[in-house]
Amino acid sequence: METSDGQLLGDSLFINQMKTYANQFEHSETPFLIQKDRIWVYVNPAARKILEAEEDIIGQPIWNNLPNELHSLVEERIQTCDSGIAPKPSEQTWITQKGNRIQLEVIGFPLLFSTHATQIIIRNLTQQHLEKKETLDHLKLITENMIDIIGIVSHEGIFTYLTPSYFWVTGYTQSEAIGTTPFNLVHPEDRDRVIQEFSRMILEHVPLTIEYRYLKKDGVYIWLESKGTPISHKDNLSAIVASRDITKRKEAEAALRKNEFKHRIILDHSNDLICSVDPDGNYLYASLSYKNILGIEPNSLIGTNALNCVHLEDHDTVEKYIKLVASLENPLPLIYRKMHASGHSVLLEGKGMPMVSDEGDIEGIVFISRDITEKKKADEYIRNSEKLAVLGELAAGVAHEIRNPLTSIKGLFSLMKNSEIDQNKIHLYNDVICDELHRIESIVNEFMALAKPDATQYMKNVNIIQLLQDTVMLLTSEANLYNVEIRLLFKEKDLFVSCEKNQIKQVFINVIKNAIEAMNDGGILTIAIEETADQKVKLIFVDNGIGIEEERLKSIGVPFFTNKEKGIGLGLTVSNKIITEHKGHLKVESYPGKGTTVSITLRKTE
Repeated sequence: METSDGQLLGDSLFINQMKTYANQFEHSETPFLIQKDRIWVYVNPAARKILEAEEDIIGQPIWNNLPNELHSLVEERIQTCDSGIAPKPSEQTWITQKGNRIQLEVIGFPLLFSTHATQIIIRNLTQQHLEKKETLDHLKLITENMIDIIGIVSHEGIFTYLTPSYFWVTGYTQSEAIGTTPFNLVHPEDRDRVIQEFSRMILEHVPLTIEYRYLKKDGVYIWLESKGTPISHKDNLSAIVASRDITKRKEAEAALRKNEFKHRIILDHSNDLICSVDPDGNYLYASLSYKNILGIEPNSLIGTNALNCVHLEDHDTVEKYIKLVASLENPLPLIYRKMHASGHSVLLEGKGMPMVSDEGDIEGIVFISRDITEKKKADEYIRNSEKLAVLGELAAGVAHEIRNPLTSIKGLFSLMKNSEIDQNKIHLYNDVICDELHRIESIVNEFMALAKPDATQYMKNVNIIQLLQDTVMLLTSEANLYNVEIRLLFKEKDLFVSCEKNQIKQVFINVIKNAIEAMNDGGILTIAIEETADQKVKLIFVDNGIGIEEERLKSIGVPFFTNKEKGIGLGLTVSNKIITEHKGHLKVESYPGKGTTVSITLRKTE
C-alpha cells in the first residue's frame, strides 16, 4: 500500500511538473510531444495538426503512430534518452491518425525532471520530399530525353554514367559504353590534345571546353563540343561532361570560310572601291582597289574617318547621303570626289547600303564606289557630239534670223545718206537700228553659249522661266521655217531650280527641235509650266505632229534609234540622262496622228 501511494504521489508530481513545463509550448508553432513509458502524455496543437489527430491521442501508445519497421530503432533511441544522452536527429516515417504516412525529422531529448520520459520535436518533411522527388523526376525526364550527352568520367578516364542520348548520337548503347574509355573513339589527330586537356582539368580542378572529332558506331566521324566540370565525391575525383554534336555547325563554318575566301578574292580584285564604316563613319574595311585608284594603302585607313578622303567641297553632300542610308532610305547613287594620294581629285559614283543587326540596329554602312572619270569624259563627248549636230541644223535658221535685221539696218543706212531727210527721222532710224543690233546680239550670244564646250560645272540656282524663254528665242527662226507656232502658256515670273544651265538648255533644244520636225506641214507647239505640291516644277511640251507608233515609242531614248532621215538618235538618250542626273524625270507620251507630249520634272530650289 505504501508503494502504491508513493507511485501515485510520483505520478501526480510528474503530471504537475509536465503541465507546468509543457504550458510554454501550448501556443508554439513548433510541433512538440512528450512520451512516458511509451505513452503520449502531452501533444501540443501544432503536433496534433501534423499527426491529423482530430481526437485526443494523449494516453495512447506511441506505437500507434509508428510503423513496425521503426519500433526497434525508436525503442533504442528512447533508452538512449533515458540514460541522459540526446541522440542525433533522424528522418522517420510516421503514421497519422487518418492512416497517412508522413516523413518527419525527429529530435528527442531527455526530460530533466523524469528519467522515463522523452520530449520530442518533429518537423514535417513530407512536402520537401515530394518536391525533391518531383525535381528528381524532372531531372530524370530531362536527362533521358535531352539531345546533348551528359556523362560522368572517372579520373582514370572511364565512363561511369551516360544519358540515353549517347546512343542517339553515337550509336553505342549505355551498356556498351559504361566501363570503357571515350578516348579510344577520339580521332587520332585530336586524341593527345583531348587527353592533355582532360588531365589538366582533373589535376588543376578547372573546367574545360574543347572541340574534337569522335567516331560513331557506323564508322563515321562527327564533331563534338564537350564542356567538362571536375567534381569530388568522397575523395574520388571525376568529371561531369556535357557533349553536343556540332557537325552541322562545323560544316556551316567550313562553307562560310570557303565563301568568305571567294568573296575576299572578289573584293581584293574588284576595280570598284569597296569599304565598310561604323555608325560614326570610321573605316572597318577597305578593298585593295584603294591602292590602285587612290594610291592609298587600305590598311592605313582602318579606324580613320571616311570623310578624310572626300573632297572638301563634297563633305556636306556625303554627310547628308550617309544620314539617308542610315535612316534606311534608299537614295539614288551619289556622284562625289575623293582625293588621290598625289593630290588630284577622282570623280566617283557611289552607292551605300546599311548593315542591320537582327534587332534592327544599324551596325554600319557598306559603300561601293566606281571611278567614273573616263565615263564622264565619254558622256561629255556624246553630249558635245549631239550638240554639234544640233548646231549644224541651227546654223541655217540663225543665219536667216540675222539676215532679216541686217537687211533692215542696211536699208535704213541707205535712207540716212539722203541729205534731205529731217533730223527726227534720223533719230527714229537710229533707235530701230539699235533694236535690231540688240536682237542680233542676243541671238549670237545664245548660239555661242550653246556652241561653247562644257567645262565641269556644278549646280547653280537658275531661273527656269528665263532659260526656257531664251531657248525658244533661239529656235524661233527654225520654227518659222517649218511654219510652226510656239505658244508659251505661262506668265513671266522667277522660278528657280538647281541645275547646270547649259545641260538643261540642251535638253530644251532637243525636245523643241523634235517637236518642230514632227510637224512638217506646220502646227502648234504649246509649252506650259506647273508647280507641284511636292516642291517640283513640271515643264510640258505638247505638239500636234505626226506622233509616234507604240512599238517605236518603246525604243525612245535607246542610243542610235531615230525616226529622222538624218541624225544619230542620241537626242532623247542624252536628254534623259541629263534629267536623271538632276534627280528629275522625263516622260514621253504619244498617239499616232494626234501628237506627242513630253513632260520634264525638276526639283525646285528650297
